[in-house]
Amino acid sequence: MFSRDAKLLLFLNTLFAFSGAVSTVFVNMYLYRYLPDMAALTVFNLFQFGLMPVGFYVAGLFARATNTKWPLATGLALFLGFYALLIILRERCAPLLYLLGTANGLANGFFWFSFNILITDITTDENRGRFFGFQGALGGAMGVLAPVISTAFLLVAPTEEIGYIYLFLSIIGITILMLVAVFMLKVPEYRQVFTVRDKLLPTKDKDWNFSLGINFAYGIRDGANWTIFSILILKASGTDVMAGKLNVILAVVAIAANFLATRFISPRTSKHFWGWGSLAAVVSSVLLVALPTPAMAGISGSLWKVAEAIILLPFNTIYFGILTRYRTIDGNLAGRNIAAETVLNLGRMIGAGAFLILSFFTPWYAEILFPVVTLALPFTFLLYVRYIDSGSGQPAR
Repeated sequence: MFSRDAKLLLFLNTLFAFSGAVSTVFVNMYLYRYLPDMAALTVFNLFQFGLMPVGFYVAGLFARATNTKWPLATGLALFLGFYALLIILRERCAPLLYLLGTANGLANGFFWFSFNILITDITTDENRGRFFGFQGALGGAMGVLAPVISTAFLLVAPTEEIGYIYLFLSIIGITILMLVAVFMLKVPEYRQVFTVRDKLLPTKDKDWNFSLGINFAYGIRDGANWTIFSILILKASGTDVMAGKLNVILAVVAIAANFLATRFISPRTSKHFWGWGSLAAVVSSVLLVALPTPAMAGISGSLWKVAEAIILLPFNTIYFGILTRYRTIDGNLAGRNIAAETVLNLGRMIGAGAFLILSFFTPWYAEILFPVVTLALPFTFLLYVRYIDSGSGQPAR
């Protein structure tokens, strides 16, 4: 079904999904311990989102001089530095959020530039949909394992702070294992010349306009998700441990949702699933802010995991299908990858920055804005419907 290198990519993504599940939930919860409110956390994420495109661009230059393996390894090395800083700084994290955000943003930029290019190198049009299905399911499994292990560390450690330190040390060990796997990949030389500026703005190319549009719109909700969602779950849960237990349940839901999405979403049905997923996401956000209880946090989070699965499967499949076609159309795959990532992170910065700005005017900034920015997901659905109905591209497989 998959080549050796495709299996290695799935292995890398699975381990990265574990560390990512820790990062987007437990790193935010850890930093939140030392911050006055949720708005302060957006400083960390704003630097992260701002530096990701820089990491993408520098990784592109690096890949041209070497190959895509070395930027991938560099990203993982930066992740090692990021988690080491969390362990060393502890309560001194608060005044250095810009440094932590910069390290994590550059690490993500280096990693995802190479990983996205490798997906187009190693997968084919015939197996790309299955690849993303396995990627989602394995990522969901790590989404279960991450909160189970994280919560166990918090429970057995003498203090919650020490539990977090144990957790971050385990991520360092996993990242070292990922570095070993990277050097087992067989990757082609990468010598493509790339341009970015001319790919950042809409043109007469409907395929590329669609790619930029859905990345920007999705980024607005994604920025809020990285910054606010896990903290709203924490506030509704009451404690770090209860939030960890809830995240175990949500991860199980994510596995089931990704498995069923892979089985039932087809080119004919992808449009309908994307629409229902967008509606479920909006309902999820309203429930979480209107009824902040542990039970409602579980219901809201479960709705979001289902929505995420049935939106992202067609989203990723059709976007990477478009991206791969440009390898032969203009050979500017790297430049387009960087441009799309820049637009995605611009959306994330807008989504995260809105919370910081509104926090100066009302203490209810999260409750007001979280459902509002989630409306970006129905907008991605409208863009998808317009794109498919125009005959510009083929539905996701």
